[in-house]
Amino acid sequence: MTDRPAIRLHRVGRLAALALMLACAGCASLQKPQWPWAAQASADAKEHAIEQELGEDADSEVISSEYRTPEDPGWDYFKGDNIRKRWKKMVGRGPNEPVARKALAEADALFREGKYQEAIAKYKVAVDRWPDSVIEEDAMWQLAESYFFTDQYPKAEDQYDELVKKYANTKYLDRIAQRQFVIAQYWVALDQKTHLPVIVPNLFDRSRPLFDTRGRALKAYDHVRLNDPRGPLADDSIMAQANAHFLDRQWLDADYFYGLLRSEYPDSDFLLQAHLLGLQSKLRAYQGPGYEGGVLEEAEILADQVLVQFPDQLGRDEEERLMKTRGEIAAQQALRHWQRAEFYAKGKHYTSARIYYALIARDYPKTQLASQAREKYLAIKDKNDVSDDPFPLLTRVLNPDSLKEAELDAMAEAETQIARQDESGAAPPRF
Repeated sequence: MTDRPAIRLHRVGRLAALALMLACAGCASLQKPQWPWAAQASADAKEHAIEQELGEDADSEVISSEYRTPEDPGWDYFKGDNIRKRWKKMVGRGPNEPVARKALAEADALFREGKYQEAIAKYKVAVDRWPDSVIEEDAMWQLAESYFFTDQYPKAEDQYDELVKKYANTKYLDRIAQRQFVIAQYWVALDQKTHLPVIVPNLFDRSRPLFDTRGRALKAYDHVRLNDPRGPLADDSIMAQANAHFLDRQWLDADYFYGLLRSEYPDSDFLLQAHLLGLQSKLRAYQGPGYEGGVLEEAEILADQVLVQFPDQLGRDEEERLMKTRGEIAAQQALRHWQRAEFYAKGKHYTSARIYYALIARDYPKTQLASQAREKYLAIKDKNDVSDDPFPLLTRVLNPDSLKEAELDAMAEAETQIARQDESGAAPPRF
């Protein structure tokens, strides 16, 4: 007969040994048993955490996939935007999709009824409560439209531009360009009609900016081109901006934008007008033979381009006027050479004078100065230059480089003297 107390004692010993072995293996490796309801409890905890992120007034059981739990901001924690977001969350105005959708639906209903001013407040709520989403994009567009239909054009233009900055590929891009273009046209026409002062604030008319209506119009044209550079209104905006500068007699600015259209939009319908008006801008920007002549040389090249590139689009009157303009450009170039030749001849630097007389006779033979240049050339053909060096032989031996330096200094001084002596007051050629 087996002793039952001995068996129990033996079993207790085996259990104690097993417990000791588990303790030696490390109790930290033991895991808490997962109960069947543990997964549901974990999901509830996560949902509760997201509801706290959405705000106290969250009433939706379905969380949009657009929302992302913010990561650790690091030093960005102290940025103004993050501080504002934390404040909004603290006062119960954090991101909330149901509230934003409701506000957007109410605003759309007011918009369809023509109650644009009331819709503005609702659209602002939709933008504020669910940022970085399709809801915000739609609300920003409708908010800008509400400003537009209430004649608040400065706010509308700012809102359109803000929408494109945040959503560069927005589906409203074409319509935004149309709105900004129309606003710019209105402001330019208003400024040309009333000549609004730049520094006097506008305190009564909400359809135009607080300051500088014309400047804001030109910037709106820039927004059309920069926001949609390959859109249907990109070249229109450049042409309109160039024309605005042209009408205000700002020739260099007008020339820049006409040139921009010629280089960036060679297929534009305004290409011929950009050539002709650009040529006129260059001619009007030219200040006379005593000043820099690069713009005159560019005008000469541009006139030749027009004749070569648009032979079938130029009417007879335009072609005759263009040929006359080429003749005026040649006359101005000859006058520039003539004044330099006369200056060098007066200082008895006959070699330099002969060069300029010869250039007139060779490059501009049909001008009135060509025959006079030939006569002057023949009169000084055999004359030698006067020397400014009293000891030329000694200078050649001791300091030969000074001759070249003296020549360069004389050329620089000559340009200055020519500019000072230019009192002709000749007006730039026009057509």
